[in-house]
Amino acid sequence: MTNPFDRLRAGPQILSAQDALNQAQGRILLVNPPVIDSRYPWIKWNQPLDLLKLGTCLTETRDCEVRLFDFMLPTPKGNVSRRQSKIGDDLPPGEPMRWHFGQPWEAFDTYLEELAGRHWIPDSVWVTTLTSFWWQAVPLVADRVKNRLRRPTVVLCGNYPALETEHAARFCPNVDVVVRDHLDLARWPADFSLYGERKLAFCALDLRGPKPVDEIDRAIGRGTFHFAFFNDNIFEDFDTRLKPVLQAVVKSERKTWFHGICGVETRNFPVNDAQLLADAHFSELHFEPALNEDGVVDEPLYRDVMQACERTGFVSKRGAGWESRSHYISGFLWIDRPDDDLDKLVWNALKLLQLVGMVIPKPYSPTPGSGDYAWLTTQVGEIQPEDTSPHRLLCAGLNGIDKSDYEDLYRMTAFLNMKVRAHTFDFLGDTYLAKVIRESLAGRRWAI
Repeated sequence: MTNPFDRLRAGPQILSAQDALNQAQGRILLVNPPVIDSRYPWIKWNQPLDLLKLGTCLTETRDCEVRLFDFMLPTPKGNVSRRQSKIGDDLPPGEPMRWHFGQPWEAFDTYLEELAGRHWIPDSVWVTTLTSFWWQAVPLVADRVKNRLRRPTVVLCGNYPALETEHAARFCPNVDVVVRDHLDLARWPADFSLYGERKLAFCALDLRGPKPVDEIDRAIGRGTFHFAFFNDNIFEDFDTRLKPVLQAVVKSERKTWFHGICGVETRNFPVNDAQLLADAHFSELHFEPALNEDGVVDEPLYRDVMQACERTGFVSKRGAGWESRSHYISGFLWIDRPDDDLDKLVWNALKLLQLVGMVIPKPYSPTPGSGDYAWLTTQVGEIQPEDTSPHRLLCAGLNGIDKSDYEDLYRMTAFLNMKVRAHTFDFLGDTYLAKVIRESLAGRRWAI
């Protein structure tokens, strides 16, 4: 078979997403690479939804035979392995160690050898990354593919090449095609059959798809009952998107659990339909930050939301705020932003703890091409994609807050979230001890 991408060249060919799709043919291997970073606290929720949707698109529009290798697939016990990455061997002093999250390279090598042994040689290998700052595994994947298979075309797509096209073409020279824009995959359902008979811990869903309920039913048929929506705002157009899905789930009495791990926009929370979320078995809600024009927690908004959550059983009243015992409810707090103010961060953490019952610091990562990204380049010069990993705390020191202060903020929130006899300590509460601590800190009465 003639490879449409095969040509003599000095570097990768840069194509539009549509042109790349139009030239796809034959056997295609999709690869979700390992993650190379210093931390990955939400690792169990890594699922290559775009690759799974791409698999459907390639099968139905190009009549391709598609397979998947997912480095981030958890073990049957739900674990994702971690080992020190060799990429981090030459890090400057003070930089955190880099870890390789996901299956080892040896597992991928074995898989490629098994494909060759069964005479299933892909015509092209499509690789993507969830974020642009996780790009470093891409050339390593391409190297192994080129060394073990018969010259397949390696296509790089997704956020990294779309946001950092020139960087991808320069630093991934063993890739054949760099896709310079995002693939339009909204209308395609995810092809979870690419995992074979493997039972998945959860299935990712896209509310932009035409029939999310059908995807839920197919997942249930494969023995998966937990779901997470991978959308920036799951409550956007609530009446026409999420609401009909949840109504169908409740009406049919499907055995499902939903996890609001992202896109739970506090400002768009459907307070009048909170009972529907409870009836559909949302087992966790992690509220995105909502601040007022002064940069502090929008308390009236959070109170309206938490009162709705109290009426439906997500949380219980506690003093001047709320907390949850049976659900996983938290409030995210942005940190490491260019305009951070340490006093406001501490106050917002305490206020979120009081209002929601748990606070989770969420380090910020500027999107290439944004105003914050441009500001950072004026401060530090050229920025490499991996530098924008939120765990690097890139704004620390530039915004007047030391990295050690952010690390202390992490420690403080871990302490605040600790429960004793099923309750956290409310530093903004009305108890005598809470008042004494606040007054002592404010008046610097403790010689510490």
